[in-house]
Amino acid sequence: LVFRETIAEKLDRVNELTEQEKPFPPDFIDKLSQSLQREVDLMRPVLANAARHGCWIDHEDYQVSDAIKIKGNLILLATLVSLYDEYGTVFAVINENDRLRRFINLADSGYERDEYLLESLTDMFVDIDLLSYVSDLIEKYQEHEVLLNAKAQDDINIYYLIQIIEQSKSYPRLAELDFFDAANYRRKIRRNVTTDTLREIGRSVVNGLSGGFSNAVGDYEERKGLLYNDKEVEQFIDSQLQMGDILLEKTPFRLTDSMIPGHWGHAAIWVGTEAELKDIGLWYHPLVTRYHEEIKRGELVAESLRTGTQLSPLSHFMNIDDLGVIRSRQPLTDAEMRDTIILALRQIGKEYDFNFDVETTDKIVCSQLVYLAYNKIQWPTESVVGRYTISPDNIAIEALDNGSLELVLFYHDGKPIENGQLQLMEDLMRQE
Repeated sequence: LVFRETIAEKLDRVNELTEQEKPFPPDFIDKLSQSLQREVDLMRPVLANAARHGCWIDHEDYQVSDAIKIKGNLILLATLVSLYDEYGTVFAVINENDRLRRFINLADSGYERDEYLLESLTDMFVDIDLLSYVSDLIEKYQEHEVLLNAKAQDDINIYYLIQIIEQSKSYPRLAELDFFDAANYRRKIRRNVTTDTLREIGRSVVNGLSGGFSNAVGDYEERKGLLYNDKEVEQFIDSQLQMGDILLEKTPFRLTDSMIPGHWGHAAIWVGTEAELKDIGLWYHPLVTRYHEEIKRGELVAESLRTGTQLSPLSHFMNIDDLGVIRSRQPLTDAEMRDTIILALRQIGKEYDFNFDVETTDKIVCSQLVYLAYNKIQWPTESVVGRYTISPDNIAIEALDNGSLELVLFYHDGKPIENGQLQLMEDLMRQE
């Protein structure tokens, strides 16, 4: 009940955001995804538990006193009307917002969200057997209403349950339920899902065509990078990197580099060593323990590649000509760093998004990984063919003009730049 009130208060703000002609901010994506995960985690076991106790209605089969049977029915009805209130307050509202519904119906492995979440929840609540069950409970409640109100004078628990039922917004609607209306609502939801599915088909086609082209040219390179297999440089860079650093790369010898707007062609995040993760109390977080072996092997670069989002060793990253390392201008607190690393690790395992759409999180691109992990930064984005994108240069911009990030290490054409780093990077970005 408390969680419902909290999330319901935020829905107006959510609807305002969807009406603005700009992408969902990354902190909004994280909070919404976490709230929905929490909401479903709260609802499903309660609903399943309620469904297991239909025996309260079948009086003849159990040797239980009438008083216990009546209270049992009351507990079940209060539970179910609360869950219907939950659906009406949160998910039915989301379902009326096309943009929000589309976002929610996309799977996101980082938050264990299944595809078409709204449809599956709606099917659960509009299930004819469940609605019939609720109708029977309401009939029993109304049959014993006088008795229950009398008992409520001496039993605070019964009084509380009655208040839950009588104050429920869905109780009057359920009491006069027309099963034809339920079927119509199911059809309406499925029409929405059909629309979303058609959009998703279009997105998949574009993703497939773009992905096919990128994969065809992605492995072609004229030569190796100027920093490739330079162990001395690699060891020096490794010694300078800190947890949460953002790595930018330039690979002009690859065809794919020319397809990405701006100077920088790729972005990644350094997730930190075992010692660093232990220092901030993150090593035993469930999401980190999943990657203990990779981290111990030195696979500390979180990056989204054409083959998917993964952890890679620094040596794999170093087939490059240019390298920029940027980090937060104001050092992050331990709590802020924990949030950033967890958000980065949530993306591991996702496919590459050849649509380059920052509002879809089932698949992501390299710069979107940074966008989602550093979710307190107001990142610049661009609108391209009806979708919002973020490029590695959009990430680098935050290190210019006293932005929230700073450039701490820069290699250009395979050489370290000691003086005028920031100006040279800005000039290179402007030339592109």
